[in-house]
Amino acid sequence: MKKLYAIIFWVLIFMPSCSSIIKRHNYILLIDNSKTINERTLDRYINTIEQTILPNLGRFDRLNIQFIDECSITLPERIFMLDLASMAFEKDADGLNHAADSTHTRMFRFLKDSMQANLRSTILAKRKERRECGNYTDIINALNEATSLITYEKSFESNDDKIVNDAKGKNNYEYENCIIIFSDMVNENREKTFDFTQFGKCNPKEIEVKMDELRKMKKIPGLSGCKILVFGATTTLQNGGHANKQIENCKLFWQSFFDEGGAELVGYAYDARKEIEEYMTIND
Repeated sequence: MKKLYAIIFWVLIFMPSCSSIIKRHNYILLIDNSKTINERTLDRYINTIEQTILPNLGRFDRLNIQFIDECSITLPERIFMLDLASMAFEKDADGLNHAADSTHTRMFRFLKDSMQANLRSTILAKRKERRECGNYTDIINALNEATSLITYEKSFESNDDKIVNDAKGKNNYEYENCIIIFSDMVNENREKTFDFTQFGKCNPKEIEVKMDELRKMKKIPGLSGCKILVFGATTTLQNGGHANKQIENCKLFWQSFFDEGGAELVGYAYDARKEIEEYMTIND
């Protein structure tokens, strides 16, 4: 009997370290809906979602979309939501050896045949509905409002929970939040208090002053553990002498902003498809 107790004791000690934790993803997409984003640029954003993000979603991932515009704080709206964890793509007739492949094939077909067209039409329709909100690009408030979409859901709270899940044949999983921002990253709010169109003339100290203002206003959102990817970062000063400096200062500001919020900026570029695909495939 003592030998049996000893075996149980060592199983309880070592089992948690052997138990694998599956990472699910909660993707939050923020799309610039301001008038500075023309139809060609918006189409480029949507194509990236269709061709890079949708095909690389994992079996139990979530996808949420909100707009960035003048009404980011007054009319925050989740315009699209997809929760693959709540859907069934498995069939009893699937053979054990091919069940995973069959499930993935059905899910991929669903995303391509149903969700792709639905997503595009929803974004375009909502853009028309919010045309009066397009005067400014209020990224700061959009990120503050997006915190309501962040989840820290997981299927366990302790090592004991992991052991129970293993015994019941249930997966131990937790969600990682990834915010993908489709924007030039030049913030403009209605009050003109955070107008980055003039950032090409600023020095690093002036950028830090803007951060101090946000701290006092408690406008730096809690983004603990979030991964951030930016697609579309560019300048609003076309052919201007301060264009490159505006891009550099905007990135400097956002790097500081995300660091202070507890997030990790893993990609920031005009064309970040490669970074998005790498993040989604490596972490799948």
